[in-house]
Amino acid sequence: MPAFIYLLLPILFWSGNYTLGRLTVTEGIDPFSISFLRWSLACLIILPFAYKKLWRERKIIAKNWPLLVLFGWLGICNYNLFLYIGLTSTTVTNAVLLNSIMPVMILITARLLLGNKTSWLQNTGILISTVGAIAIVSRGSLDTLLHLSISQGDLWIIAAAVSWAIYSVMIARRPKEMSLIGFFACTALIGTLFQAPLFFLFGHSQLSSFTVGNWGTILYMGVFASVGAFLCWNIGIQKLGAATAGHFIHLLPVFSIGLSVLFLGETLFSFHYVGIALIFSGIFVATLLNKKLNPSN
Repeated sequence: MPAFIYLLLPILFWSGNYTLGRLTVTEGIDPFSISFLRWSLACLIILPFAYKKLWRERKIIAKNWPLLVLFGWLGICNYNLFLYIGLTSTTVTNAVLLNSIMPVMILITARLLLGNKTSWLQNTGILISTVGAIAIVSRGSLDTLLHLSISQGDLWIIAAAVSWAIYSVMIARRPKEMSLIGFFACTALIGTLFQAPLFFLFGHSQLSSFTVGNWGTILYMGVFASVGAFLCWNIGIQKLGAATAGHFIHLLPVFSIGLSVLFLGETLFSFHYVGIALIFSGIFVATLLNKKLNPSN
């Protein structure tokens, strides 16, 4: 399978998670319950395949536990919980726009933590695709963009983006001796354990009141948005690097629009086509063109 597919699939899965997460919190299900149940299910799914690896790699886990705790805290607990909390009190427009700054955060974080340098083509690509994302969420209107306000929910979305940027950059430092499935299972367990006390302290949703649709959403989140997406994302970062992976985050609004057209009957307008064209152009410049002209990057 081409390397870029490993980055496209998580964006598709997370777009579905984003849409379903918004619908679920508006139905009154609290973020702590959604996130904890999602990752508890993900752990139940992955453990039968990973427990032997975890046992064999227990010495590696013991040696690298501070780093593994950091990954579980940032990537499993913080990002997901902060996103759902943010979706309870911010608009979809604001949230998608704030998510679009994540590639910039990844590039900056990679430079600060790892000393990575970006080429002018990567910087140009990130600028082009950022403009495309902004065109979509602002509906091609400067007035809409200028009147966006920062709410408490927006701050939670920014916190989620920062957590994910650090996770994406630091993933290059994961213990090389650990198998991918062992690493994911370990960090998923750690992240879920972080969420457990928050769920019991702050979760107020009654599981008995969950509808079939609510449980279907949790199932989707656990299988596709958790296990499938994280495994693909980690493989994609290993193959193409954190900076390249960051550009694919710009596809979140594109895929979200596609899902809304397919399942909600929404219509595409001219600003959608302009934004999508800019996003794909930016990714092309920052990845394929940059790789062709700068083989060493």
